[in-house]
Amino acid sequence: MARQAGADLPYWIFSGWMIPIAIGFFIGARQSFRPGIWLIAIAIGVAFMIDDFYPEIDMRHFIWPSIIIGAGLLMIFRPRGSRRDRWDNWKHEPLISSTDDSDEVLDMVSVFGGNKRNVITKNFKGGEAVSVFGGTELILTQADFTGTVTLELTQVFGGAKLIVPANWKIQSQQVVSIFGALDDKRPQSADGADSTKVLKLIGTSIFGGIEIKSY
Repeated sequence: MARQAGADLPYWIFSGWMIPIAIGFFIGARQSFRPGIWLIAIAIGVAFMIDDFYPEIDMRHFIWPSIIIGAGLLMIFRPRGSRRDRWDNWKHEPLISSTDDSDEVLDMVSVFGGNKRNVITKNFKGGEAVSVFGGTELILTQADFTGTVTLELTQVFGGAKLIVPANWKIQSQQVVSIFGALDDKRPQSADGADSTKVLKLIGTSIFGGIEIKSY
């Protein structure tokens, strides 16, 4: 409206590359600007904008390498766990891994591959799972907890599947989906959700989705 009214505004404000930048700042604000996927979204928008201003640089050839490098840096500099242990585990991990997990706190990364975990702890405390060009499947049917636990899920061109008991209460209001969706396919329990077991989902899905099922 301001442009149509004749306001002297820079043309790049209305370019399509402002969309990933705006999305990045929106996600960053929701995450208190902690290092994460929002930095990659802003970097993509800025790279294409630089390409419009300086076509001789041809930044488009650097987009995919930058995304891959950004995903690697995100995996390396995540706050939990030892960097050396995380690198060793990722380096020797097959493209699709399936394991039983008795840890109380999840800390998973899937890059260009799949990761399947059967969580069997009876004192589940939530955690975090990141999927970049990959997939994550969490089987929580044998897990148990009391109260509220938080599970952070981040998908970029990937997906996450959660298999949980039908009577768990799921809170997903803080999941941001951009060109993605969250789909709860569990059948409705006749007794309703158990308010003593609340699984709170937070995180971001960019060109990805979260699917919730139960046996």
